Amino acid sequence: MCRCTRSIRRANHIRQPMKPTDDSKEESMGVVGEWNCDGSDLCAELAGSHSTEFSRTYEGYPRSRVLLETPNLALIVDISPLVEGHLLIVPKKHYFNFASAILDFPHEASKVTNFARDWIRETYGLVALFEHGSSSNESGGACIVHAHVHVLPVAATELVAVMRRDELGLDTASDAASWTRVAGASRPYLLCSDGERTFVAFPQVRLRRQYLRSAAAEALGIPSPHWDWSLVIRKDLLRNTVRRYRSHHRTGDHI
Repeated sequence: MCRCTRSIRRANHIRQPMKPTDDSKEESMGVVGEWNCDGSDLCAELAGSHSTEFSRTYEGYPRSRVLLETPNLALIVDISPLVEGHLLIVPKKHYFNFASAILDFPHEASKVTNFARDWIRETYGLVALFEHGSSSNESGGACIVHAHVHVLPVAATELVAVMRRDELGLDTASDAASWTRVAGASRPYLLCSDGERTFVAFPQVRLRRQYLRSAAAEALGIPSPHWDWSLVIRKDLLRNTVRRYRSHHRTGDHI
């Protein structure tokens, strides 16, 4: 069962940072606290609950951030987009990583991933997909260990450059289908793709939370800690993304 052990205090657009726990520690790529979130709020939202962080934050405007659904997946807008067009691909069933979900419904996952990739690229000009793949024992830097893939208009090459700078040891594959090759590894991974080439790292050290989100923010010129969705909520960007999508598609459509 999913459950979330971190509470979040909200202000208007800027959330108050949580006080560090006693056992917070400095890690090799940033200072993090010892809290864990396994995504119960997201599970509840996908199940149709209106008593969720999204509902409390956006107060019915919009009523939903779900753009598209298939039997096993949902395409939603990030709760605090780094940029207009920041989407998440999320399994409706609880998985620790998207690679495992792909094994269960490969055609459906490929179809939704390609749809999201193509819409972002055609609408905004460029696209990157990234994921912190978690395991049952480790988060791999993810805040929410319910599997979710970020799809947003940022240059994937710039994210990869940050990963190389941080000496993460990247393996390269020719296509996004390489996701399935990491499913059996049973360890956390970082994955970044432009939809054609895919880069995967299995970090040897613990990473700061939201590592790839912070890397995308660096590429976009967003200063720290304003990339942290638990601190900063960009309501206008979510609403603009929903509005832009609705101008071309019906929200909640199936493919």
